[in-house]
Amino acid sequence: MKQSVGQILKVSLVIILVLAAGFILLNPWTRNSDDSRHTLSFWSCSGQKEDVPFIVTAFNSAQDSIRVISNAIPWQEQEKKVLTAILSDNPPDAVSQFIPIVKWASRMALIPLDKFIERDHFDTTAIFPALWEEMRWQGHIFGIPVSSASYAFYYNKKLFRQAGLDPERPPKTWAEVIEYDKKLTRYDKAGNIIQMGFIPFYKSRLVASQNSPATAIIIAWEKGASFLSKDGKTVTLVNPALIEATQWILDFLKPYPIHKIEAFSAGFGYGDQQAFAAEKVAMMILPNIFPDYLRIHAPNVEYGIALTPTMPGCQMASSTGSWWIAIPRGSKNPEAAWDFIKFSASKKVQLDAYSVMDQNLFPANRLATADSIFLRDGKMQIFVTHLEHAQSPTIVPMAHDVFWREFYTAQEQIVFGNQSIEKALGTAQTIIQHELDKALTYDEYVRTKMNFFDK
Repeated sequence: MKQSVGQILKVSLVIILVLAAGFILLNPWTRNSDDSRHTLSFWSCSGQKEDVPFIVTAFNSAQDSIRVISNAIPWQEQEKKVLTAILSDNPPDAVSQFIPIVKWASRMALIPLDKFIERDHFDTTAIFPALWEEMRWQGHIFGIPVSSASYAFYYNKKLFRQAGLDPERPPKTWAEVIEYDKKLTRYDKAGNIIQMGFIPFYKSRLVASQNSPATAIIIAWEKGASFLSKDGKTVTLVNPALIEATQWILDFLKPYPIHKIEAFSAGFGYGDQQAFAAEKVAMMILPNIFPDYLRIHAPNVEYGIALTPTMPGCQMASSTGSWWIAIPRGSKNPEAAWDFIKFSASKKVQLDAYSVMDQNLFPANRLATADSIFLRDGKMQIFVTHLEHAQSPTIVPMAHDVFWREFYTAQEQIVFGNQSIEKALGTAQTIIQHELDKALTYDEYVRTKMNFFDK
């Protein structure tokens, strides 16, 4: 019996030692023999060329108290994995994403950063306005933008010359886009379109987070449109500016049977089959990463970059969006996570990141874009100008996906002549409003039960 008890004690001691060792190895806030620093877990999206994001390498090299451990997760899975980790009370200490931050904040998945911002006098004016506003929900800031996308008007100089157009004078107004398009559009002997100047409803998708902005939305923004009431509760998709912008698209399409445009665009794809890269469409609104895209897939394309055309008497408008970093609810050390976020958003780090990355996302820090690396490059200045005039594509944050689904559905109904502008936009508005009402009701219920902001 004594031998049996002794064996039990030995086995129990071994189990305790094993569990203790496992805790030491797995606990992110323990020290190890290789590095005396505490570790901070950071989840980012995979798909970037570098295995470890530049900001992680730079932060680990810049100080000797915290070591960031990066875990890259496929962007399609990250939202689910992070939310599951939060519910399991084992989240990362910091997370990076590009989807609307309100989708996370409204689920109480992130902690507000207001106290850090105020305490450390974080310069909020250094962030482009459209990007900063994306971080706001219920009067609180939930993330810090670290990079973005900027768009501009690309045009093919060779095709301009062939059409008798000045390759150094891109269109400045949307009326000129129509005139240029007429000269740039070509047909084969059977009457099929083989080249167009511009396609106002074509979406060019280069990477997961970047679609070409919707032309009708850009024009409506130029005319001062707002698609959501100031209190965030009422969708205003049916407004004079968007109706006029959509009518411009119909006027543009009058010379072209829609089935011929559809047949023409059906051959577009990725790589050298992208519409602009293949020299099938001479003018497009595309992001700042597109020059890198062309260098890889179509290095012989001769192109120019210009400001997006405007309507008479209107200021230019553009679209942008944020890659942001935030602190999940339940983070084991939010102070260290905040230090990492501040570092990542700084001018120097954003400039360094821009210089070393192959497919450059644009800095979210305006001070970085005022650096000589941008000032001496005229094309880069065009992208900076667009960011200063940009608006967020997260138009209805609590119903973001439904907004864009219904907008493009309405646009298709209008372009194909199935519904009038007012009817199609009205149907879309009703559906979006219904989704927004549900989201707001659920949000109010959750916040009341959790009393989140008072904690």
